[in-house]
Amino acid sequence: MKTAVHVIVLLALSAVFSFSRADSAADDAAINALGNANGVALACKLQESAARLKTLMIGHVPKTRANGEVFEQATNAAFLRQHQGLACPSATDMQARVDTLESRLVAHFKP
Repeated sequence: MKTAVHVIVLLALSAVFSFSRADSAADDAAINALGNANGVALACKLQESAARLKTLMIGHVPKTRANGEVFEQATNAAFLRQHQGLACPSATDMQARVDTLESRLVAHFKP
């Protein structure tokens, strides 16, 4: 009887953690997209876009160390990639990208 209770508790906990991991993967994807755009904006000296992206990160994404690290790593990777000869987007194209990311971010991280 005691073993059955333990098995039920373990199954319930594993179900809870599997759902939270799926949410975490979706969160990471949204934060990665934001960080990638931020890295491009910084590398291409598009300060207005970079400022908006940082504001989006601060204003909509839950403030955790893990989320900050995902954003930072994505920003750094995109910044370095951009300096390997990739063409910079125009300010207009970057603003459109930021607008799209903002819509996705607001929908994903509903208050």
